[in-house]
Amino acid sequence: MWVPRGGERGDPQRSPMTWVPPACAHRALMDITTFEDNFGVKREKKTYLCYEVEVLEGDAWAPMEEHQGFLRNQGADTPWEPRRHAELCFLDRVRSWRLDRGKHYRLTWYISWSPCPGCALKLVKFLRENSHVSLHVFASRIYSFFSGYERGLRDLQDAEAQLAIMTLKEHQHCWETFVDNQDQPFEPWPNMEEDIRAQSQKLENILRVRFLPSAPPLSSPLPFSPWACLSLWVTCSLLGPSFIPPFSSQESLCSLPSCTPFPSPPCDCPRLCSVLLPTCLTPCSLHLLLLHPESGKLKRGLPSL
Repeated sequence: MWVPRGGERGDPQRSPMTWVPPACAHRALMDITTFEDNFGVKREKKTYLCYEVEVLEGDAWAPMEEHQGFLRNQGADTPWEPRRHAELCFLDRVRSWRLDRGKHYRLTWYISWSPCPGCALKLVKFLRENSHVSLHVFASRIYSFFSGYERGLRDLQDAEAQLAIMTLKEHQHCWETFVDNQDQPFEPWPNMEEDIRAQSQKLENILRVRFLPSAPPLSSPLPFSPWACLSLWVTCSLLGPSFIPPFSSQESLCSLPSCTPFPSPPCDCPRLCSVLLPTCLTPCSLHLLLLHPESGKLKRGLPSL
């Protein structure tokens, strides 16, 4: 079907018409530059979110073409609009659809940045309140500018959202479905496959680290148990020091004199190293056995295997 370029209103500075599949004719398409700048190597600070909705009919998923399109965050460079992240703009839109709670729907996103911690929290709340909706998120890259982004992604996974990095397949699908590609084939940009592998490994590392809930406060001066020391030791030994949460130079594992802050870890990154942890483990164990039989719990924030 032939439709005006740039959506239903067209763009007078470009060729007036373009061919798009009939299923796409009811909505605007993203221009090539926008797609390449936000899903490619340039990595704009904007967030674009392409979405599809399917409904379960019998044993098969049927696409809902009227609920297919793309949007972006508001307010960052559009001061006439209130600031709102793309994920929250989508939640506003999906609520307006009033999806039948008697049916099951699958939402699929292709998003230029993964959700930030604040958006992840709201998405978890949405999924828990709408059990008839499932969410699959394919991100072009991981948004790591806010503290706690790892925990936000893990919380999304715990809420049964499916998370993955966009591969060549997903980029190709977006190019053919959401982009005014002017009949041009999709061409991967330089080092695209290497970048996809690096982002996929980063996401895998984030999602496989688990945290235990916080323990009740102790009246003891011992804020960390020896099991916390052991957990850190094992984590560092098996997964490498990059999996250990950072400690400042004023922090130590416990308040005992033997557990003073480590001045210069031998690792190649400023984190705790398994070489130094045994110096804390033994005195903490003795302190636990003699005085604190109930303190063998992990403190929030320490990874447990």
